[in-house]
Amino acid sequence: MVSARKLFTFAIGFAALLSCLDPSSAQDVRQRQTDIPVEKQRLVPATKAVVMTGEVVDAWCYASQVMGPGRGEKHKACALACIHGGVSCGILDEKTGELFIAAKHKGYTGCKELLLPFVAKRVTVKGWTARKGGCNLIKIREVKLAADGATPK
Repeated sequence: MVSARKLFTFAIGFAALLSCLDPSSAQDVRQRQTDIPVEKQRLVPATKAVVMTGEVVDAWCYASQVMGPGRGEKHKACALACIHGGVSCGILDEKTGELFIAAKHKGYTGCKELLLPFVAKRVTVKGWTARKGGCNLIKIREVKLAADGATPK
């Protein structure tokens, strides 16, 4: 039989163990993990260098279709208003039909000023793509009108 003293000692030890599992201690562990320098985290960039041809669109109207197809010359005025209002620009890849949210190669400046002159036009961009969680991104190094000069329909 287990004596009352051994049972009491076990209960005290078990209570001490449970106190170590306090949820606030989990926060301390997460905090310490974020202190690991990036170069030691063994992260592998998931980017790919590309040259892509497609139309410059405002990402919201194209993706949501709330304003019709959200592309082409007929949508240009709306796209310009949306982009000026803060909606992200995107490149609609003509090969795959996928929308890539645009970012500028030079950090912290956005892509609005770079792409505004090309809204509703067919362009060729050079840069890098990344895909994560269903989101397509393109970091643009260079943009110019597409060689044949045709405009999207």
